[in-house]
Amino acid sequence: MPAAARVGDRHICRGTHPAPHRGGPVSSGCTTVLFAESLAARVGDTADCTGPRDDVIVEGCPTVLIAGKPAARRGDRTDGGKIVEGLRTVRIGREPRPARSPSPPEKAR
Repeated sequence: MPAAARVGDRHICRGTHPAPHRGGPVSSGCTTVLFAESLAARVGDTADCTGPRDDVIVEGCPTVLIAGKPAARRGDRTDGGKIVEGLRTVRIGREPRPARSPSPPEKAR
């Protein structure tokens, strides 16, 4: 099970326009739920990025809701990268599934 993500946990950003982006910490979270004295991160919360805007968390655990939003975990995606840190003593749900590349269309016989 993946570690719970919190404000302060790092994410990476793969953006390249107009220059390479550098990910930073998760910067917003749920003000009513704390994991080890840090706000719990959820889908819709943000993470700092050196690009033109901050990244938004777009993936979380669909079966664990924090204030009505899926809980974010290490390995969950942001709109520009993914969360790479989390609190190892708090585990949430199953491992995120790796993104699948589309299957090539079958050839007609």
